[in-house]
Amino acid sequence: MNTKFNCKALLIFILINFCSCSSDIWYSDFKDFSNGWELSEPVTFKLNKTPNSNGNIFINIRNDNNYPFSNIYLITTFLKDGVEVSTDTLEYLMADSSGKYLGKGFGNVKESLLSWKKNINFSSESKYSVVLKHAMRENQNEFGLQNLPGIISVGITLKLSN
Repeated sequence: MNTKFNCKALLIFILINFCSCSSDIWYSDFKDFSNGWELSEPVTFKLNKTPNSNGNIFINIRNDNNYPFSNIYLITTFLKDGVEVSTDTLEYLMADSSGKYLGKGFGNVKESLLSWKKNINFSSESKYSVVLKHAMRENQNEFGLQNLPGIISVGITLKLSN
């Protein structure tokens, strides 16, 4: 009986500590793909409720073993009240020199958290949007891949600046 009580007390203690931890994440969302990421499908995230605070924007990419590249090129657009603030072409490493995928996760799915914008001054008065599209192509081919295999989902995470 005493052991049962101790286990319950420990579980309650862990849950309280887990729930009471303050998270600096104030927005996180993903777009899932059933069969790779289509070039014709840019992903848009609308941030309708933002705090009056500085924040950092991260790009999340989940890939599986079908992803054929060691890197990824993205074209990212940041909008404030419908007006383009910036468009960036970014390259991120997805695998090390031995071909092992970077990121966290078990099995054949890895999630990478990629830093994009730092210390952005957000206003609760404004509406923000982020648009992501891939810019991957095969060598010697000037046209982008119509479908990027192995990408399970992409997302963004916004964290308050410290």
